[in-house]
Amino acid sequence: MNRVAVCAFKTGVIIVAFILMDNHFHFELHSETYGACSKFVKEFTRLSGMYNTNKYGEKNTFEGLQVQILPINGEDYFLTLLCYIVKNPTKARMAMFYNYPWGTGPLYFNENRTTAGARTIGSMGRVEVRKLLKTRMSLPPEWKVLDGVILPENYVPVKQIEKMLKTPRAYMYFLSLNKDDAIESELSSWHDMCLTDSELRAIREEMSMELFNTGRLRDLSVTQRLVLARKLRYKYHCSVKQIARIVQIPYEQLGASL
Repeated sequence: MNRVAVCAFKTGVIIVAFILMDNHFHFELHSETYGACSKFVKEFTRLSGMYNTNKYGEKNTFEGLQVQILPINGEDYFLTLLCYIVKNPTKARMAMFYNYPWGTGPLYFNENRTTAGARTIGSMGRVEVRKLLKTRMSLPPEWKVLDGVILPENYVPVKQIEKMLKTPRAYMYFLSLNKDDAIESELSSWHDMCLTDSELRAIREEMSMELFNTGRLRDLSVTQRLVLARKLRYKYHCSVKQIARIVQIPYEQLGASL
């Protein structure tokens, strides 16, 4: 979380929305230049790689990481993408988006969000800031920190985004839109990461053995196949169409269940 804040401040990009999941992350950025967005991504992955090396001894964690930076065309797509990012943890059945702390989900139209107990960076000593936030950069003294985390409302223009969304009802409308496949098809790097059908079938068989003591798909009920589909979707980020083929459930039925 603090690396997001540091990289945003260092590169000058505006963070519109982001989510940090356990095996992937999404950012929606605003900048006048492509170069600033590219620099943000490179700096974030560089610092994350350094963190993994220092903490776990893992070198070159992000070597070969495929990143695609694409333009956002139109306000509707801008807001649809924002909500697609926000609801990632809800779709993964990890938490409701407004309770998931590792992103911007709790920020918009949330009157119950509290920052009680937060301290400003300016109220801390230089040594404490470096130890707590793992950076030597001079960050804005008015930024607030709670439980060791720079609060995202410091660097996310929440009020401006709420004005674009207009009302909580409109926000819920964009959250309810089921355009995930359309968005994912826009992200070419998503397809580069997808497994082949044969690879995914082998994974399905192993997963089925662990969960249901059988690797044969014909032995599984529809409910059990849906469990497999959700796990494949969450863990490997394959398209709904591919998973529908792998678990042999009609695409329309599966799309409504994921």
